[in-house]
Amino acid sequence: MRRISFISYPLSVSVAFCSILFVAGCDMRAPLKVGYEAPPDAQVEVDSVIYGFCGAMSTQDKLQLITSTDDTLYIDVKDARKKGKVMNGYQRGDELYVLPDIDHNKALMTINKNHLLGKWVMPSPFDGSTPSGIILKDGGEAENYEQQGDIVYKSWNIINGHLQLTTTREGTDIFETQTYEILRMTLDSLYLQNIEDPDDSFEYGRYKAEQESVPDYELDYDTDDGYNLF
Repeated sequence: MRRISFISYPLSVSVAFCSILFVAGCDMRAPLKVGYEAPPDAQVEVDSVIYGFCGAMSTQDKLQLITSTDDTLYIDVKDARKKGKVMNGYQRGDELYVLPDIDHNKALMTINKNHLLGKWVMPSPFDGSTPSGIILKDGGEAENYEQQGDIVYKSWNIINGHLQLTTTREGTDIFETQTYEILRMTLDSLYLQNIEDPDDSFEYGRYKAEQESVPDYELDYDTDDGYNLF
């Protein structure tokens, strides 16, 4: 039976174990860390994902991808869709991460960035009621939702079709990274599995604010108009 763990538990893989690569220029495939300055020893993993926008000529089986360098690619997604690797579909204008095959003709996976962003929560492992989780923000920033424990989320990225999170411990300058396979993503759910420890998997739901109660209204029928709403 798969063990469900809370994603705010301490992460075990240090960023110091990642391979070092200094990339000249700006890589538009990855989210820009707006408002977040990475620690000096932060490292970047080699990435084969293509970042772009869904074009108007896209169909269910063929994705028109307008890349960040203004190239237009037509990528076959039939096999990826059959394998459940077209994460939450796409429509015109959506920002997408596409993991292509070696020839860039077929997609191994597509991830809809528009639907990945937002608040993802799950019941707290401490009391089973109060939701807590992670907020994935545009620009690559990450924050805790109702923080429990001492792990603080700092940033996120998509690396080779995986979700990579950078965290620190509250009150320290020790940064860690952990990488997760996206098992499934819908508009309202996100299922992650730890690459280093497959027994650790996390099932999130999209945060939905409680609807405000509708006030009671009184209908007054004693008017010439038939009724008034107060």
